[in-house]
This record gives sequence, C-alpha cells and structure tokens, in this order.
Amino acid sequence: MIILNSCPNCHSLQIPEYRILFRGDLIVQTAFGDKIKFAAMIRYCQCQDCKLIFQNPRPSDEELNEYYESGTYRRIVYQFPEGRDTTEKTRAKIDAEIIKEHIGEITTHLDIGCGRGFLLDKIGANLKVGVESDISFVYVKGIETYAQIDQVPQKSFDLVSAIHLLEHVQYPLDFLKKIVGFVEKNGHLVIEVPSWETRGGPFGFWHLYHFEPEVLKHMCEQIELKTEQVLFTPHLMLICKA
Repeated sequence: MIILNSCPNCHSLQIPEYRILFRGDLIVQTAFGDKIKFAAMIRYCQCQDCKLIFQNPRPSDEELNEYYESGTYRRIVYQFPEGRDTTEKTRAKIDAEIIKEHIGEITTHLDIGCGRGFLLDKIGANLKVGVESDISFVYVKGIETYAQIDQVPQKSFDLVSAIHLLEHVQYPLDFLKKIVGFVEKNGHLVIEVPSWETRGGPFGFWHLYHFEPEVLKHMCEQIELKTEQVLFTPHLMLICKA
C-alpha cells in the first residue's frame, strides 16, 4: 500500500479526507488460490481543486499491475453472485441500446477492458476488438482480443468504449489521453464509471476513484473531447465525440 500526498489527477496538495467506507466481512481469493475472510476499511480523499474523489492509501502501481494481470480480479468477481454472466449480458444490452440510439451505425468498435465480450457482441460492429488482460476470460466468439492496448494493430475506431474501467486505473487522465488516440475524427468515446451514489457491488474496494459528472466532463475537456450526453444507467455514462 502507498499513501498519496497529492492528487493523482492535478497534483494539488489540498486533499482532505472525504469518506471512510467499512465493507464488513468479505471472502476474497488470493493470487495463490487460498480464501481468506477480512474486514475492508477504505479511506477516500477529495481534491479541493479538481474535486476528484480517490482512494488513499491505495495499492501500489506494482501491486495493482500484478493483481489485474494475474486475472484474479475477474475470477473473483465472477464467483459472486451466481448468474454473473446473465447480469453482465443484461447490462451490456442496456448500454448497447443507449449507445446505438445516440451514435447510430458503428462499423469498428474497440472495447477496453472488454470482460466476456458481451458489449462488443451487442453493439455488433463489423470489426470487434477487445482489450482484456486475461485473454482466456473473453467468452464471445469473433472478437480480436489483445492483452494490452499497445498491441492493438488498428489505431482508429468509430467507437472506443471503457466500461467500468477508469475507476481501476492508476492515473485516469493519463489513461484517457492514451485511449483517445484510438478514436477516429468525429468518432465517439463512451465511458461508464461508478459515481459516489452508484458505487458498485461488493468488490468496490478495488475502485480507486469515484467520479461525479462535472469532474469527468472536465477531464474529457482537457483531452479535447466534447461531451454530448451525460446519463445514469444507473452508473454514470458519458458519450463523448472526438
């Protein structure tokens, strides 16, 4: 674990405590296959300048990389609750309907953190490309899958989506700067994240951030994205145009 002395977004030193969450007893599978029970207490701070809410202290960059690259997070989440695939298919269907209604026809789609591949399937673009650290986790057929975004050979897509991903990355603004480069001119970037009111399920202690609409909109403005739509699905979704 590390303690941040400044905001990971704007580097402000004004980061007072915002909230402490007590999660109660949780069953967690370690990277070695053992199961342990522990009580998770998570402290969040809020930057007084950019208003970002972030976990502090939090796992180090090395700990986070090792955890996600091992595939442990995906395996844990999909153990609970039963029928998780059904839940994720439903969410993908809702998101896809919203996205297609706003954007229209989509021929090329890059989904970063694509999970099982359900959103790519529901969007139904001619070219479906997914980025997932554990490639074996992708279930849907017909998807070009890569473990890292730098491995994706095509560099321009009608639609780039990052659904429930930004809250897990170490430095969200830097990540947005990187992925916006894959959005073609007049293409769209769709982001879905938890806000403080829609924190997510029992594994929310891996959420490094909680985003409010104006904070996320401002981050998109910083990378020259125009926010066309803000809505709740019930989680916070931004549809942005390059």
